[in-house]
Amino acid sequence: MMRFTRHSRIPISSFCLLLFALHQTVQGFAFCLLFSSPAVMPASSDVKEGVEAGVVQLLAIGPGAGDRKQECAATGFLVNGDGYILTNAHVVEDARRCLASSPGGKILAKFGPGKGRTSEALACDVVALDDEHDLAVLKTEQPLPPEHRDASVRLDPGPVPDGARVTVTGHPSFLWKPKTYTGRVVARESLRLGERNHEPTDVLVLNITMQRGASGSPVYLESGEVVGIVERQRPSNRLETVAIPIAKAIALLNRLGVVWTPASVSPNLLSE
Repeated sequence: MMRFTRHSRIPISSFCLLLFALHQTVQGFAFCLLFSSPAVMPASSDVKEGVEAGVVQLLAIGPGAGDRKQECAATGFLVNGDGYILTNAHVVEDARRCLASSPGGKILAKFGPGKGRTSEALACDVVALDDEHDLAVLKTEQPLPPEHRDASVRLDPGPVPDGARVTVTGHPSFLWKPKTYTGRVVARESLRLGERNHEPTDVLVLNITMQRGASGSPVYLESGEVVGIVERQRPSNRLETVAIPIAKAIALLNRLGVVWTPASVSPNLLSE
């Protein structure tokens, strides 16, 4: 079952306090993924920088259960200039645990340095959750920083063949600057995603090793089109990564009436 949740806008604690908290001992990481991969031809620097501009770090820091401070971090990416962000449903659920004893606490979307070389963070509302496909749509409470209003990524719902080269850009655990790794689509599986989901869903399998760092990161082609979202380690092989096909996310965006940026050109996905 897909469920939708909406939240009223409630002020959050200052970002300065958040920056201070990030330097403390990290406890209760619930949704952080970091990955490494074999050497594969990467996307061009222009493509990487273009996608990187639309990638945001998602942060949640609060007392958590039992008044124990919990710090959570993950990744999302912009789908349009209105501040809509795609990530995983489990990212939201884990953030809520981190903020369990912090009434009104919100997930923060941190944007990379702009022309002023300073980072900005905006509170986000949860627009919708799709537990079946482990997807979530967030929206910033305030307008995007000017330099990020044209930074949305392009989405390509087309099929991705085995062997296609892919790149992943995300935020390893609490590092401000995003990291980029490359690999290939090596298989497909049908898995049950999420604790409350009883139906399996089709996923892509990448030969990128995940540890802690970047749940919700975009998986994109050498041409820059996003074709998937990082979900977790492959249960049968922890050296590989499970990604949700972007077509599942596009279906959710369409149901919500959220405008997204399509691929401008049909990419050549065939391996060389």
